Amino acid sequence: MANVYGISVALLRPLAELLGRLDIDSAAFLDGLGIDAGATPNTYIAGALVDARLDELARKRGDPAFALTLARAAVVRPLGLFGHMVWLSGTVRDAITRAVKFYAMVTSRATLTLDETTPRATLRQHSVPGASYSKTLTEFAFASLALRARGATGGKFALAAVSFTHAGDPSARARYRAVFGAPVEFDAAIDELAFEVDQLDLALATADEVTSAALETTISKLTTAQPRSVLVDRVRRTVATNLGGAESYASVAGKLGTSARSLRRHLEHEGQSLRSVVDELRRERADELLGAELPIKEVAFALGFSEPSAFSRAYKRWTGKAPRLGRVK
Repeated sequence: MANVYGISVALLRPLAELLGRLDIDSAAFLDGLGIDAGATPNTYIAGALVDARLDELARKRGDPAFALTLARAAVVRPLGLFGHMVWLSGTVRDAITRAVKFYAMVTSRATLTLDETTPRATLRQHSVPGASYSKTLTEFAFASLALRARGATGGKFALAAVSFTHAGDPSARARYRAVFGAPVEFDAAIDELAFEVDQLDLALATADEVTSAALETTISKLTTAQPRSVLVDRVRRTVATNLGGAESYASVAGKLGTSARSLRRHLEHEGQSLRSVVDELRRERADELLGAELPIKEVAFALGFSEPSAFSRAYKRWTGKAPRLGRVK
């Protein structure tokens, strides 16, 4: 599949809820991004589209530091599964380490690194080459971390310096200083939070390691799943309702309200085809049915194959092994 440089539905849904707390129409926000009720958490929305929506909201509110407004509102409770996993950790180090490890759950266009070099530690965000950059979401991520770490340590956590690669608004500099409690540099070489390394050992009052570990298991599965675009996600959900039937570009396009030609072109842009989507769904469903110990003949017919031998050949093409070896022991 083509690279999906964007923001995940796993982040955008709780972000929409956060916008709702600021009297912004959360349903309209999701609808504008093409996110419907069935969108899966590992669906990624083009980053440039998300940025445009957030920039538009900032302009309408006349808020040059909209990211800081969002971060202050988010302190009430962590944002989604990712936020809960991070801030239920035992220490600041545990929280940041988890954020670094699982950042892909919320964005596929940037990564985080933590450098614990004494005497200062640095948390850096690195943009993926070719991906768009977000001023609002970068500031939101850093400001949320600063505010929540400060609150969860009884005010002990303190930053030494903050830097952003984008330009700043002079009229909002006092707000940045109030949120971060440290000098903030704009037009810098890298997006970075710097703090004394011993800050990493501060205990978090919000700690619940048992729950955090359980969430980490769930999030691990989400971050290892193949990221999908909105289109591929919708095609999958449409096809999944009729795996035993014979779907065509025309039939699927009709259900999606588009043309067969347009659907084919967009799937090709994603590095996909209707057959590849159908094959992937059939393989996933085959593994489920084989794991439930259904006879191979029943599995074949459930997936729309005319003969068990045709299913066996397809399964071997998908996995490199015969279907009987796909059974759960």
